[in-house]
Amino acid sequence: MANKTLSLKRSIEAPCELVYRAFTNATLLREWFCDVAIAQPRVGGRFYCQWHDGRAIMGKYTALLPARRIAFGLRGDEDGYYSQCTIVLSSKDDVTALQLTDSSESKAWAKSIEETEARWNLALDNLKSVLETGIDQRLAQRPTLGVTVDAMRPGEEGLRVSSVSEDSVLQVGDVILSINGKKLNGEWGLSDALEGYTAGDKVKVTFRRNGKTMNATIKLSASPLPEVPASAEELAEIVARRYTEVNRDLTQAFKGVSEERAARAPAPGQWSARHILAHLIVEERNLHAWLTDIIAGNEPWYDSQTDSLRVRLDAVINGFPTIQALLTELKRNEAETVALLNALPDEFVARKGSYYRLAVRMLNWPDHAREHLSQITAAVKAVLPSAMPVF
Repeated sequence: MANKTLSLKRSIEAPCELVYRAFTNATLLREWFCDVAIAQPRVGGRFYCQWHDGRAIMGKYTALLPARRIAFGLRGDEDGYYSQCTIVLSSKDDVTALQLTDSSESKAWAKSIEETEARWNLALDNLKSVLETGIDQRLAQRPTLGVTVDAMRPGEEGLRVSSVSEDSVLQVGDVILSINGKKLNGEWGLSDALEGYTAGDKVKVTFRRNGKTMNATIKLSASPLPEVPASAEELAEIVARRYTEVNRDLTQAFKGVSEERAARAPAPGQWSARHILAHLIVEERNLHAWLTDIIAGNEPWYDSQTDSLRVRLDAVINGFPTIQALLTELKRNEAETVALLNALPDEFVARKGSYYRLAVRMLNWPDHAREHLSQITAAVKAVLPSAMPVF
């Protein structure tokens, strides 16, 4: 079969060194190309890229000339799908000219050449956006139901709506059970269920309201993006202020709560209020590791999260056995987070895609604790069956 070739070009206002690294570093690959990446940037080194929809490609670097040329072989999920890809870079007046060629004799590849070209065009447009502005267009185009939800509670089905936009069909207190048949049950969160959709799409939402299961067709809207501060110092100041606000609410939630009540789980298998505080502490510690890794450009891929692992939460409680000790430890870890943000190196902030990604996560981060406030309130107010009055 005759060889078929795609040839695409882009002009990117970024150094050749950074464009080169975007194809050879796992952290940077995640920022514009895929959702999961592993990369060994050496000739003969392997790489693997995966998307949340399950699609994946893998390959091997066949040529690497720093800041000038990258060549690699690609294989897709489908049998017989393979191609050879080459990236050539040149620079003039601080602008990088990128030329990508992708060619193959594969019948499977040839059948999907239009789809492959469309995907490369989207990816290269996003690469340009990420390197020039920091904005990941996949994030900018991510859809939303126009609601915020409480954190998923262990053992519970669905996600409870905590706030809604002005024109939302859903109401505060509704429990979203599924989206287009995808159940929200601990394995599927809201963002997982909306994977593959874009703003403007319509989805069928099944939810429970006042004990009654209902359905509604909802048009997805674009997710609002926060305004990212220009400097690390500004970012640290904003995050510190938001920590202070949420900690005030957390302290209030535990006002007058006894140690016995805070240690009591509402039901078997559910978290006590102390477990929720321990979860927030573990999340903050995990955040420190992520911040360090992304700064170093050496972000690992974990198979699953460990912030809800019961044995780890129990260990935190064992080390900090009172409400006050847990709150103090949480604040200490938050102070360390702010210190890390204040110390972000200038060269990292100049890496716009990485800094923007970090900043967006951090601007939203304190809201995670706020999402657990209703869970804490419910836990400390719950009445065990043995404590219920007898008539």
